[in-house]
Amino acid sequence: MTRRDMPWAEVEPLPELNGDLTSLLASVHALRRAWKAVVSANTEAFQEARRRSLRRHAIETGIIERLYDVDWGVTEALVAEGLTADAVARAGDGSLSEDVLDIIRSQYDALEFLAQAAREGRDVSVSLVRQLHVALTRLQPTYGATGPTGAAFQATLHHGEWKTQPNHVTRPDGSMLYYTPPEQVASQMDRLMALYRETESHDPVVRAAWLHHRFVRIHPFEDGNGRVARCLTLLGLLRCDLAPLVVDRRERNRYLLCLDQANEGDLRPLVRFFAELEIVALRSELERPPAPLDAAEPAGGAVAVLEAGLDRLRRLQTESGARRRAEDAAALAGAVHRKVESWLRGMADQFAVPLTGVDSQARTSVQSACPPDARARFWRWQVVQAARSVDFYVNLQQGVWWTRLRLVALGQELRYLVFIQKVGRGETGVLALTVYAEMLDNASDESAKQEAERLLVSSPTETVTWIHSDAPEAHWASVVDVLDTTLAGALHKFTSALG
Repeated sequence: MTRRDMPWAEVEPLPELNGDLTSLLASVHALRRAWKAVVSANTEAFQEARRRSLRRHAIETGIIERLYDVDWGVTEALVAEGLTADAVARAGDGSLSEDVLDIIRSQYDALEFLAQAAREGRDVSVSLVRQLHVALTRLQPTYGATGPTGAAFQATLHHGEWKTQPNHVTRPDGSMLYYTPPEQVASQMDRLMALYRETESHDPVVRAAWLHHRFVRIHPFEDGNGRVARCLTLLGLLRCDLAPLVVDRRERNRYLLCLDQANEGDLRPLVRFFAELEIVALRSELERPPAPLDAAEPAGGAVAVLEAGLDRLRRLQTESGARRRAEDAAALAGAVHRKVESWLRGMADQFAVPLTGVDSQARTSVQSACPPDARARFWRWQVVQAARSVDFYVNLQQGVWWTRLRLVALGQELRYLVFIQKVGRGETGVLALTVYAEMLDNASDESAKQEAERLLVSSPTETVTWIHSDAPEAHWASVVDVLDTTLAGALHKFTSALG
């Protein structure tokens, strides 16, 4: 049954939110405390991590809007090395026009402007919204529009000016959602700013989600509203010492669904989505480089270089609280690791009967290892790929806590891997769970050497993060959600290849 169209609505105050958001928001702020401790220890590392975060946002915000497309390999090169043509050339697995690169650079400049505004204590205002729109769209002369007859054409984009024509969007069920009409935009934007100032006492993630959704419902510009909305989210977070979250292409569908649920009056899914992405953002900035970025290379040859490096390691190991954090994190990782192994063994038992029904030689097994076992260093490539996929540095000094579920049927082998990893250099006390799945052909031929095909790797919201002081049960429901979702995805691809 088709739902009725949704008319425009005046901006309403932030509603009371019910539900299980308290523990998730508490996790955000616990991680922020760990993040701030690392930042205070090495501001150079923080600045470089922040530049990477803003570069990623500058790239992904246009992809979300279908403004352009960028291959994943090129994206990673631009994030790591800078927004240059040389970085694109070195990526080796894609290309990018200079025009698109210029648009991405202009969006990055807008984000730098935003970060400076946050440092200066500027809050959201109508004038700032207009400035952001100009900065974000200055290299975009037109936008896609539809005429009275339904014909599509390119219309001139008026930078920083409110729309003069009504606009709407088609919702997933086929009904229409009408944005604020042009004659009401100025008054509704003023109302939005006034109501936002009244939310100062609320959690910054909740405030950011509410402002984001209400701005999108107004849709005050001809185009670029989503990009401006995501910038406003960043400003609110940065002013509260939180990290700039990134909505990337892998999360686009969930993002749009959360916005539509907010249209129906339920803001909680969008708050949860932003909280999960904020955890990802804070975690990705937990970095300690080998030395300050501007430090000169030690003089005196190889011995002096070695001694300087070892001295740095000793400082990391003996810093205040490092030993306690390491012990607590290891105990926590071990406890979660055992729960993951038990869960996967239960799944393996359930898979055995249906698999042998189609292949009498089919088999399932579960294997695991954890530090200080030497096998904890297995799967290094897969561990690094999983961490890179969700943008954090993984500490491999002692290995990781890993569990592997292996399924073999009809000459195919599935390896589903779950990793619990230390995050950041040194003992940050932060752990992350990621997953990776791969498949091999002709698994029964033990002599054949082949490269495994990657089936699945964690997306930003398919991870779980702990602080060393957490209890093993603290995020277990989230762990089960991640394992169930990703294992189902891996199995779908695996079984599709069997026939």
